[in-house]
This record gives sequence, C-alpha cells and structure tokens, in this order.
Amino acid sequence: MVSLNVSALLAADEDELLNGIWIGLLSVEALMVVGVAMRGLIGAIVPRLKGPSRG
Repeated sequence: MVSLNVSALLAADEDELLNGIWIGLLSVEALMVVGVAMRGLIGAIVPRLKGPSRG
C-alpha cells in the first residue's frame, strides 16, 4: 500500500509528492493490466471446461 507522506505535503516537498502520485498511478495501471490478463485467461479456459456447445 502506498502511503502519502503528510510531512512532505506540509513542507511542500514537491518531489516526494509527485513521486507518490507517480507510484500510485503506476500501481493502478499494473492492476488494470493484471485484471485484463486474468479476464482473458479465464475467458479462454472456461469455454473449454464447459465442453463444445450443441446449439
């Protein structure tokens, strides 16, 4: 979990604040990529488990 340094905010340390925002955005993007990959894998595996459709 990324924690925002409150003292950095109060001291107006812009570099630390921007680094925290950057790491947070990268974390969200990484979670999105993992979610899409998992959705694709599950979508490819589940139809095989159900068997061929007879419709």
